Amino acid sequence: MDVLIRQLPHDNDQLESQWPAIFDQFHKLSINISETDQPSFKIKSLDALTDYVAADNEQCANIKLTFIDVTLKTLSNGPLPSNDELVRIFCHLLDVPDTNKMLNLRLIEKVYYTYRLGERLCNDGCVDLMEKILLCLQKHEFSKKNCDVKVEEQWKYFLTRGMFSPISSDVNKLNKLETMMIMRSSYQQFYRFAAQHFNQSDIWLEILLTIEGTFSTLFDMFTSPTDAQQHISAAIAPPVSPKYVSLLAKSLQQHPDLFKNDPSQIYVAIEKLVSHNLFKEAECFFSHVIAPHFDLITNLEELIQTFIRMCSSVVDLECRSSFCKHLVSPLSYELTKKKLNKKLGNSCFDLIVAIVDLTVIEAPSCAKRLLSISEFYPWKQLDQQLTHLIQSCSAYDQIVVSSTNSELDKLDDMLKLIHDRAATNPSMFRATHRPALEAVLKWSSPINIGNAQAYPKHVYTMGEPMTELVDEKQMTVDICRQLISILQKHVDSVDDDTYVVESHYEQFLRVCILYCLQLKRLPCIAVCSQVLGKLLRRCLQPLKPFPTIMHEELARYCLSALNCPLHNESGLPTTEHYTALVIWFAIGPCIDNENDARAYERCVDRLFELIYEENEDSIHSWWTTFWIIVGLKFPTMAAEHSEQFLTAIIDHKLMILIGVLSTIYAKHPQPFHHRLNDLIHLLFDNNAQHLPTIASLLDIILKSHPHIITESQIDYLFTSIDIYHQPNTTQTICRLLSHVASTQPHLFDKHRQQLILLVSQQQQQQTFEAFTCLQQYLVASTIINGEQAADEYLTLLIDLIRNTKNISADLCSYIFHTCQLIGIRHKTVLAKKRDDLLEFESNSACRMLLDMIDGNKMSEEHQATLNRTLDEMSQIEERVVHTEKNVNNITKLVKRQELHMTNLDARIDAVDTNIIQLNEQVQSQARDIERIDAKTLSYVPSEWGHEACRLLNVRATNDWRLLGRRFGYSTSELKHWAMQLDPSMSLLNEWYMTHKADEATYGLVKMLNEIGRQDVEDIIRKAMTTAGQLIPDDLDIDIKRLPPVFLSYQWGSQKAVTRLKSHLEQAGYACWMDTGEMGGGDKLFAKIDAGIRGAKVVVCCLNKKYAQSDNCSREVHLTISTGKPLIPLQMEKQTWPPEGALGPIMSEYLYIRFFDRKANDEDYWPADKFTELLGQIRYHVAPDPDMIGDQYRNWFVPRVDNLIFLQPTPSTAPPSTTITTTQSTKTEPATTTKTTTTKDEKKDKNDDDDDTPLVVTHPQVMISYQWDCQKEIVILYKKLTKLGYRCWLDIFQMGGGDSLFEKIDTGIRHAKCILSCVTPKYTKSINCRREMALSDALEKLIVPLLIEDTQTWPPAGPMSMVFAERSYIDFRHPSDGKERWSGKEFEMILARLKQAVPEVEPTQPRRHLLDMQRPKTSLRREEKMKVGEKRKLARIGSAPVIAQSRACSIM
Repeated sequence: MDVLIRQLPHDNDQLESQWPAIFDQFHKLSINISETDQPSFKIKSLDALTDYVAADNEQCANIKLTFIDVTLKTLSNGPLPSNDELVRIFCHLLDVPDTNKMLNLRLIEKVYYTYRLGERLCNDGCVDLMEKILLCLQKHEFSKKNCDVKVEEQWKYFLTRGMFSPISSDVNKLNKLETMMIMRSSYQQFYRFAAQHFNQSDIWLEILLTIEGTFSTLFDMFTSPTDAQQHISAAIAPPVSPKYVSLLAKSLQQHPDLFKNDPSQIYVAIEKLVSHNLFKEAECFFSHVIAPHFDLITNLEELIQTFIRMCSSVVDLECRSSFCKHLVSPLSYELTKKKLNKKLGNSCFDLIVAIVDLTVIEAPSCAKRLLSISEFYPWKQLDQQLTHLIQSCSAYDQIVVSSTNSELDKLDDMLKLIHDRAATNPSMFRATHRPALEAVLKWSSPINIGNAQAYPKHVYTMGEPMTELVDEKQMTVDICRQLISILQKHVDSVDDDTYVVESHYEQFLRVCILYCLQLKRLPCIAVCSQVLGKLLRRCLQPLKPFPTIMHEELARYCLSALNCPLHNESGLPTTEHYTALVIWFAIGPCIDNENDARAYERCVDRLFELIYEENEDSIHSWWTTFWIIVGLKFPTMAAEHSEQFLTAIIDHKLMILIGVLSTIYAKHPQPFHHRLNDLIHLLFDNNAQHLPTIASLLDIILKSHPHIITESQIDYLFTSIDIYHQPNTTQTICRLLSHVASTQPHLFDKHRQQLILLVSQQQQQQTFEAFTCLQQYLVASTIINGEQAADEYLTLLIDLIRNTKNISADLCSYIFHTCQLIGIRHKTVLAKKRDDLLEFESNSACRMLLDMIDGNKMSEEHQATLNRTLDEMSQIEERVVHTEKNVNNITKLVKRQELHMTNLDARIDAVDTNIIQLNEQVQSQARDIERIDAKTLSYVPSEWGHEACRLLNVRATNDWRLLGRRFGYSTSELKHWAMQLDPSMSLLNEWYMTHKADEATYGLVKMLNEIGRQDVEDIIRKAMTTAGQLIPDDLDIDIKRLPPVFLSYQWGSQKAVTRLKSHLEQAGYACWMDTGEMGGGDKLFAKIDAGIRGAKVVVCCLNKKYAQSDNCSREVHLTISTGKPLIPLQMEKQTWPPEGALGPIMSEYLYIRFFDRKANDEDYWPADKFTELLGQIRYHVAPDPDMIGDQYRNWFVPRVDNLIFLQPTPSTAPPSTTITTTQSTKTEPATTTKTTTTKDEKKDKNDDDDDTPLVVTHPQVMISYQWDCQKEIVILYKKLTKLGYRCWLDIFQMGGGDSLFEKIDTGIRHAKCILSCVTPKYTKSINCRREMALSDALEKLIVPLLIEDTQTWPPAGPMSMVFAERSYIDFRHPSDGKERWSGKEFEMILARLKQAVPEVEPTQPRRHLLDMQRPKTSLRREEKMKVGEKRKLARIGSAPVIAQSRACSIM
C-alpha cells in the first residue's frame, strides 16, 4: 500500500478521476495482508501517507480528505502501531515548516484523534514522547502575518480544544494535571515559549491561557535557582506577556528563599519592565515578590537606588503617572511600615526628591508619606537635597487640576512638615530660602507666564507654607520693596473692569506681605488664618529699621488701599483692606526718625477722613495706634495734627490720645486755646466720667497760659462744683482754678464766699486745694488793689479761723502763712491786726507772724520760712505783672491790626503789580538755579551764607582764594572752584561738609579774622546772635582741610597700610592714618571722628582680625552713619563677607583683592588692583595734581591706542605724507612712522584722514558696566562711536576737579539710551546700582546686555525691580574666535538704538558726527610741523571728555 500511496497523483482533478480504482486497490491490499505483517504494513503506509501529504502543494480538496479518512480507517483496524512510531509520524507532520497547509493540519488532527494519541501517551506515561511533541510545536511561531485565517482558526481549535483542552472531562489531551506535574520543567519551558510569542499569534495566546487555567501553580517549583532566573529573564524579555509575568510572580511568592538569596534579579526585572513602560507587569513583581517578603530585604539601599534611577528614566507624562501609581505608591507604603535604619536617611530623601521630580498628581502623596517618617532624616546634612525638593515642589504650578480636593494638596503638607523640622533645625532655612523665595516671587504675579492663565488653587495653598521656608535672616529690604510693588500694582488695577483675581491669589498676597515685613500679630486681625498670625510674629527685628524709601512705598500702598472700597458686596473686608491693615499695625515700631513718620502723613489724614467723615468706625484703631506710637516719639510732627486730636477727643470722646495731647501742647498751643471752652465742658460730660484725664491736659494749659480763660468759663467751673459734690471733683477743679487765681484775681471776686465755704468744710484734700486757690486769689488781689484790700482780706482770714469749728492745725498754718504773704507787702496793715492775732499766739505760725510785726529776731528756722515766703510772694507778683503786660500788649496789637487793615486794600493793588513782574523774573531765575548744584547750599548756614559769599567773591588780595589756601586746599581745587558760578559758596560748602557745624563756624570766623576780613566776620556773628546760636570762644581743633582719604585698618597691617598710604599720596590722594596724625596726648576717638568726617572716602584695609576689633567696628559704623563712601580691601585671604558684626554691612560691598601671594617685592598688591583702587577713589574725589609723583604722573592719562580716532573732516596733512602716531605702554617709547604716497593716490582717498578725536558734549548713549569687563566695553564703545553714536564712558571722564558721580549724573540725564552690561559683580556694585536707579527714575530706555551668567533673570538683588520687565540681549557665550560684539545680538543692539536715536544712520556715520566739536588743541598739521620734520608728536586731547583736560580717558 505504501507504494501505491507514493504513486498517487497530487493533482486534485486527476486524483478524483482515479479515485474508484484507487479505492478498490486499497481494499484488496488491506484484505490480503497477513496479521504478522500488519504492524509493518501500517507503519509503512502511515509513513507513505505522511510523505504524500507533506509533499502536496495543492489546495486541500475533499477528495484528498476522503482519501485520508479511508486510509486511516483502514490502518486503524486491528493492532495499532507503537507509541514511538505514532509520535515519530506525528512529529514528522508537525515539523512541516509551512503551517498554512490545511491538508497537513487535517492529517495531524486525524492521526491525533484516530489513535487517541494524547490519551495513550498520558496513560502510558510517555514523558519523553510528549516532550518531543512540545518541542516540535515550539518550532512554529504561528505568526498572524504569515497564517491564513481559516488555517489559523483550525490550528487554534485543534491545539486549544484538542491537544491542550481546558475541559477537565476530556481525556484525549496532553495537558492533564497529573501529566503536567510530572513534566513541570518541560511545560514551564513550553509556557515560556508561548509567552514569548503570544503577541504575534492568537494561537499561542490561547495555549497560554489554557495551560495557566489547567496548571496555575506551574511555576511553584523550579529545578534550580538558575532555572528560576532564566524564567525571570525570559518573562521580561520583549515581547512581555502579562500572563507570564503574573503567573511567574505569583509563583515566586512561594519561594522566599529565592528572593532572599538574590533580590537583585527582581529589582533588575522591575527596572527592565519600567524601561519598556510595562508598569502593571512590574507591579506584579513588586506586589507578589517584594511586598510579601519586604522584611527579608537586608540591603534596602539597593532597592531605593533602583527606584531613584527608574524615577529619572521615565519621561512621558502618562507613563510617570502610571509608574507612580503602580510602583512608587506601594513602595512608599512598605517603607513607612518598616522601621528603617537611619543610615538610609540620605537615600530615602533622594528618593523623595526623585518622586517629586516626576511632577504628576500622584507623586506628592507618595513623597509626603515618606517624608512623614519621624526621627529618621539627617536634616542638617540635606542642604542640597532640600533646595532641590523646594524647587521641584514649585514646579507643580504648571499642573492644572479640576477637582477641589486634589492630591496636590499634599504638597502643602510636605512644605509644612519641612518647616516644622526647620523650626528645630534653623540651619535648614539656609537651604530652603532661595528656592522658596523664588517661588513666592513667581507666584506673586496673578498670571502664569508659561500659559498666560491664572495659577490653580493648589499653588496658592502651597504658597502659604512656602513663605514659611524663607529665611528671615536672609530677607532684604529690596525683596520687600519688590513685593510691595507687586501689591501696589494689584491695588492700582482694582478699578480696571478687566482685572479679575481669584480669592486664592488675594490670600497669598496677604501672606507674602506679612512675611516680608516680618510683622507682629495683632488681636484685631481675627479674620486672618493662623498661618498669617505665625508670619506676623516672625522676623521683625532683622528688617528693622526700614529705609525711608521703603516707608514711602509702604505709605503709598496704604494710601492707595485706603482709597479703595474697604468692604466687598458681602460686607467682608477686601484684600486691600487686609493687607493695608497688617502693614499699618507693623510700621509703628519700625519708625525710627521723623522723616520715616512723615511718609505716612497722607495716610493718617485719609484715615481721619474715613473715620469722621465717611463713618468707617472699623478702622478707628488704625489711626489711634499710629499716633500712640508715633505721637510720643515725634511730638513736633504730632503737633501739626492737633486739630484732629482735639476733634477726636472732644467730639468723639477718644480719651486714649490724651497722653499725646499733653506732649504736643507746648509745640503748638493755638488749637488748644481755640477749643478751651470745649475742653472745660468736656470735664463734666457723661457724669464727669472723663474729668481726671481732661483735667490733666487743662492743668498743663492753664499752668502755661492762665490768662486765656474767660469769666464765663470761671463761672461755669464754680457752678459745676455746686452740681458735683464729690470731693475728687471739687479738688480737681480747685487745682485748675488756682493757676488762674494768681493771674486774674478779679474773676474770682464773685466766688469768694464759695471758696471760703469749701475751705471751712475741712475735707482734708479738698480743703488744701480750695485754700490754695483762695490763697492765690487773695494775695494776687492784694497786689493789684493795695492796702484796702489787704486790710479786708486779713480780717477775712482771721475771722475764718475764729468761725471755723474745730479748725485743723494744718489749715491754721495755711491761713497764717497767707497772712504773712499779705503782710510782707503791707506791713502796716498787718501791724494793725496784731491784737487780733494775739488770741492765737499759741500757734507757732502765728507767733512767727507776731515776731515779724514786732521786728523780733527770729530763729533760723523761722527766718528760712520767712525767706521762702518772700520768694513765693515775688513769684506771685511777677505773674500778676506779667499778666498785666500781656493784656496791654494785646490791646496794642488789636489797635495795630486795625491800622493794618486800613492800609491792606492799598497794598493789594501794589502786590498785584509786583506779581506780574515777579513771574517774569522767576522764569529767568529758574534757568540760573538749574545751574547751581543743590548741594552747594545744603551745608552752609542760610542765615549768613549768601551775604558772606557775596563779599568774599569780590576780587581782592584777601578774598576767598586766600581763605581757601589758609584752610589748606590745593591749587587745583581752588582752580576748580574758580570755574563755579559761586566759588565762595563752593569753598564754604566743602568746609562745612567735612566738619561739625560748630567747629566749622569757629574755624571760619577765626580764619576770617586772621586774613583781615572783619566785615564778613561781623555778618556771621550778627546772624548767629539773631538766631540764638553761640560761636564757641575756643575749640581745641586744627583749622585745616583734612585728607580726603581715610585709611581704616587693624594694627597688625600697619606696615602694609603705611606703604599703601605712601603710594596713594604719590598718586595725588592725601591720606589720614592714626599713626601719622595722632601726636602725643591726643584723644584717639576725637581724632578718628574728625578724620572720618573730613574724608571724602574711607578705605577699609581688612585682615582677619579687623572684624574682631572694636575700634575698627566703630570706624565702619561711623562711616555708614555719616554717609561716607566705603571701599573694602582684602589684605589677606579670608571669607567674604567677614564673620562677626561687620558681616551684614560688608556683604553690601564689592571688595578689591589687594594681596598677591606670588609677589616678592614691597608692593604686595597686584598692579591692576592698585589701578582699580585709584579708579574707585576717583568716583568720589579728584586727585591733587600738585601731589602726584613721577611714578604715577600719568596714571589717569590714556594710551593713544585706547583713544577713538575718527575722520569726519578733510585732512589737513601735507599731500605727500600721512603721519600715524602710536603711543606705547608706560615702559615703551613713542615711535613715529611715515608713509609716502603719490598725489594720484591721495586723490583716490576720502577726504577724511584726520585722526583728531571728538569731544562728546551731549551723549546719546551711556554705557554702564562694572570694571572687571572694561576691556570688552572699550571695544563696544569704539564700534558704536565709529557707527556715528555719541557714547559716554566713565573711564574717559577721569579729569577735572569735580567728582565722577557728578559727571555720571550729567551723562545719564543727557543720554537717550542706557546700555547696561550685566555681570554678577555688576548687580552687587553700589555704583552700578546708583546708575540704574537714576536711569529708571528718569525713565530712560535701558537695554540690558547679559555679559556673564547671573543664574536668574531678573538677577537677584536690588536691581531685580529695574530689570524685571526688561528682556536682555545675550552676549554670554561668544563663538570661538568670534568677536563678542557681532552677529545677530549686536544687530539687536543697533535696532534698539535706532528706536532711541532715530537721527543716527549707522550706514552713514559721517553726517551725524559733523556737529561734534574739535578739541581746541587740534591745530592744522601744516601749522604744527613741516613736511618730513622728525620730532616727537605731542599728545592730543582725549576724545570723549566733556571739558578739555589732560586727566581724561582710560587709566
